[in-house]
Amino acid sequence: MPESMPFIRRLAYACGSPGFQASDRVIVLILFYFYLPPGGSDLPRLLSDEVMLGGLTAFGLAMFMGRVFDSLADPFVGLLSDRSKSRLGRRRKFMIVGIVPMCLIPVAAFWPPAEAGSDLNWLWLTACLAGYFIFFTVYVAPYLALQPEIAPTQQERMRLSVLMGALSMPVVGLIAFAWPLALSWGLEHGYSSAESIRVIVLVISSLGFLLCSVAILGVDEKRFALSKRSNLSHASALRETIRNRPFLLYLLAQTFFIFGLNIMQPIIPYVAEVLLGRDVGFAGSLGLSLFIGVILSFALLPRLSARVGPKKLLIGCVTIFSGALSLMALIVPDVPGGPHDTMNVVIAFTSLGLSGIPIAGFLVIPNVMLGQIIDADETATGANRAAIYFGVQGLATKWIYGVSAAVLAFLLTHYGKSQAEPLGVWLAAPIAAGSCLVAAALYTLYPEAEVLAQKTDHETSSLNAAVK
Repeated sequence: MPESMPFIRRLAYACGSPGFQASDRVIVLILFYFYLPPGGSDLPRLLSDEVMLGGLTAFGLAMFMGRVFDSLADPFVGLLSDRSKSRLGRRRKFMIVGIVPMCLIPVAAFWPPAEAGSDLNWLWLTACLAGYFIFFTVYVAPYLALQPEIAPTQQERMRLSVLMGALSMPVVGLIAFAWPLALSWGLEHGYSSAESIRVIVLVISSLGFLLCSVAILGVDEKRFALSKRSNLSHASALRETIRNRPFLLYLLAQTFFIFGLNIMQPIIPYVAEVLLGRDVGFAGSLGLSLFIGVILSFALLPRLSARVGPKKLLIGCVTIFSGALSLMALIVPDVPGGPHDTMNVVIAFTSLGLSGIPIAGFLVIPNVMLGQIIDADETATGANRAAIYFGVQGLATKWIYGVSAAVLAFLLTHYGKSQAEPLGVWLAAPIAAGSCLVAAALYTLYPEAEVLAQKTDHETSSLNAAVK
């Protein structure tokens, strides 16, 4: 049996979560703004706004292709990690390989090589996104696979997930509301938006690298990880994973939730500038309300999960998210002092504050539910195949990340992202709300009691056999 992992090392492991999420915020939040600036921004139009291929824009196509390459890497990395015999640890080896390019490549995306509108910029962006997403998988899939191995019970996983979320939210929240404020400060002091954004991205990426490095140093798999290497062939491992009915039901619901979440994450600066008529700095205040909602929710998650279970808690979170996003659809585009201005601001702050509840849940609960599935699978196969489950989840959800990014890019480009043409920004909220409502309905199909009973029945049988 592995040693019990002391708190300081659990804390070090948990640092990896805000680390990789810092690099992800660069792509999900800031890259959108940089390549699809709202009307009135001094940022150049680096890519063509032409809608092609039945609805894809140049930015949407680059994002979608990057996610396609990434999705293909997910199960491959998972399979290799589950079967690895590396002396560094079958998870740490991949984290070491992935950390530098994962943190460096996003920075390169903000230095396109050609003038505005050049096809070379599109090629550069596509290559950067593909490379980033692949190495993101190389680090993150094995990192997440460590969680059920160093925290073998559901209670321990919940505590570890809450710790990861508690570290992630200050970092993610700070990025969400601080980068627009930093951009606004730079503009006030004579810096261009491009110059300010590049400095912001360098700082965030450096912070991400530091935190991800702490996670690598914090876990000695030989001492602390309960790790049963898979001996299944690649084909058999993949086949057994995609035949797992509870996993497929969980994954289907997860894809709809992620679609809605990813539609809304980059939209806050556009809401501030286009729908509310403020400057980009006001997006920082909106992000702060989201951040406060998340922090307040974290204190309740462990108690609620113990009382109602992860499944019911996640259904509640997704339903709240759908309702919060529906509120956003009540905004009537206006300017400060206009007839709808006060109500618009109240709606925006209320909607984002309520959204903090489900986002807190999203950071914690899905990993606990997937841990249930991994435990049941280990009962059936005798091996911990956590990485392949995270890999197949990545294969499906990365396509959804790509589709949602392409849909949002189409909305902003085709229907407008300026005060004169705000429909593209306004449409994002009801589309995301509808997707989350579907996710809530699908989560009800996940057979949580059946999955938990499978492990319990096996443990009872083993105990009875030992007594005899």
